[in-house]
Amino acid sequence: MVNHDNVFDALTVSHRRQLLLHLLSSPQYISKPAGTSREVAQANENLLQRQLSSSRTTADVDEYAVSMHHIHLPKLTEYEFIDWTRGDNIAEQGPRFDEIRPYLSLLADQQDGHRTEASVMTHRR
Repeated sequence: MVNHDNVFDALTVSHRRQLLLHLLSSPQYISKPAGTSREVAQANENLLQRQLSSSRTTADVDEYAVSMHHIHLPKLTEYEFIDWTRGDNIAEQGPRFDEIRPYLSLLADQQDGHRTEASVMTHRR
């Protein structure tokens, strides 16, 4: 049975939504936090939470990589929409991916429709 709360939570954040859309066609490589980003992520949980919840940015910290590895990938794994383990650089469709597939297909169709409309509008004169 589909847990719609999990589906809509997964689709709420654009980082998660984009990853899931890409997974419709193939497994995805996810870059690991490196350098300062890795240091922030490994320092301790309080520092990591302050970094991710702050509106300030820290020089040389890849906010995207840190948030993907410590928030978004674990959440999608918990919902079983993806298969991913810490340390693995590949995200794949998980055992419950088919529950979210219809929503992703609708979003993909919508994006394709907007691209087609934009291309037609820019070529009209």
